This record gives sequence, C-alpha cells and structure tokens, in this order.
Amino acid sequence: FGSRPCGQSSAACRFAPFERAAGLLGKSAMALRLGCRRLAEKVPDVFVQFGLEQQFRFISHPGVMTVSKLLEMRHFVRMRATFTQENIEKMKAFDPELARKAQIAYDNKLPVNFQQLELIEESLPRLLDEKKQLEAARGATAKLPVGGPYMLPKDLDLGQVRPVPGQKDIQGTPLEVMEAFYPGAYDRQITGPAKEAPKKITEGVAGKK
Repeated sequence: FGSRPCGQSSAACRFAPFERAAGLLGKSAMALRLGCRRLAEKVPDVFVQFGLEQQFRFISHPGVMTVSKLLEMRHFVRMRATFTQENIEKMKAFDPELARKAQIAYDNKLPVNFQQLELIEESLPRLLDEKKQLEAARGATAKLPVGGPYMLPKDLDLGQVRPVPGQKDIQGTPLEVMEAFYPGAYDRQITGPAKEAPKKITEGVAGKK
C-alpha cells in the first residue's frame, strides 16, 4: 500500500484504503437517498409567459404546458367532438341534417372534427379503421418501458390515420371538404410554377430514394 506516514502503525496503513473506500461508498449512498427523495417529490410549477407586445404571465405545471402547446399545433392535433345524445337532440332544433350526421358519429362512437362531420357518410369506413389504428397506437404507447426507448413498434399500421405529415391525398384535411362541395377549386386557386412544385418535390424525393 506504499509507504506510511510517520507516526502511523502498520495496521493503520494497511486498512487506510478500505476506510477511504467505505467513506466514498457512504457518501454515494447518501447521494442516492437524496436523489430518490427528489424523484419522489412533486414536479415544481413553472413561470410561463405568452405573447410579446401583450404579455400574459401565469404559473402552471410543466406537463400541462407541454400538452397545451401540442394542442395549439394544428399540424399535430385536430380538435374532435364527442357527441352525447343530449347534444344531438338540441342540434335538431336548428339543423336537422347536422344532427343526423352527428347521430352517425354517436352510434359508431366516433370523435369527429366538424369538417369531417360534413362527409361522415362517405368517410365512415376510413374513420372506423382510423379509430381502431389509433386505439392500437395508444395501447402500444402505454406499454413502452419507463426510460425508453420511446419507439412505436415497426409493425404498427397507421395507414388510415389522417391528416398526417407527408400524406399523398387530401383525406381528413380542409381541402377534402372544399373539393367535395366545389370540385376542382384547389387546382383553380393554384396557378403558375407553384402548381408543379408539389409534383417536383415528390419526384425529387422519390429519385433520391
């Protein structure tokens, strides 16, 4: 164990490294206890600010703020209504046709966006498949291990879910309703080089693959 300092016995020098190791282990155990105690504590609220010119400040839970921000992103989330029979009965007083379509959604237990509600009879098979696929995706997400890896199974089928990034059709988008009531309206709005841009981008991506 090397040379011993003057005044220490041979036994003291022999056990000195073990004493130091025991001291380090004790400190590590204490740090672990304190860390576990911190993990068991409630997540502290955060101070939030929205806006630049008209600033709005408040305090909330960071998880709530994350979900709220996601709900504001229209490319990720679209609001859907879950009707009750009471809702439908009240709708009949001012729009019987809308109430009839809402009844279809209610009977099939479908949360539906109001734009999709206009075409629910035509879109019903896809919406039912989408519902099954989303339920399977939620189940797979709930089974992910704590700490990751947070990756969905590769065999998970989401082919009927709309809208999604990179989709090749207009199903589930506002354009679907516009094309249903005004066929060709989308093509008439886009003229010039911009009309060929999506096609060129798609062909370029396919060529790179």
